[in-house]
Amino acid sequence: MTDQDDLVIEVAGATKTFVQRRRGERRLRRERVDVHAVRDVSFTVRAGEIIGYLGPNGAGKSTTIKMLIGVLTPSAGRLRVAGLDPARQRIALARRIGVVFGQRSTLWWDLPLRDSFELVRHLYRVPSGQFRA
Repeated sequence: MTDQDDLVIEVAGATKTFVQRRRGERRLRRERVDVHAVRDVSFTVRAGEIIGYLGPNGAGKSTTIKMLIGVLTPSAGRLRVAGLDPARQRIALARRIGVVFGQRSTLWWDLPLRDSFELVRHLYRVPSGQFRA
């Protein structure tokens, strides 16, 4: 096994730029403004590693995760997850990984994550066998 074989996540120069239209000074035309949500992010995660991805609001954390799962396509750079290109192989990737975006309304701060999921399972009447699968 080479060093590359145990890479689970590879991010090289990932960038995501959104285009916004804003009113110009004369308000006759809208100006095009590029908003850089993520700019030149690079990192790797190897099998068995546990990482945290931290930053203030607006730092691009959710945008990066959305690129990693194929919900957003990067404007530049290269991303691979489990050997797949998320933007091109989103369905195959979705069969191999799961992502949860927690909101205050869906996860409880005073409960372990597993218990929060179990509670939601009961709310939606998901059979335990299906839930475990």
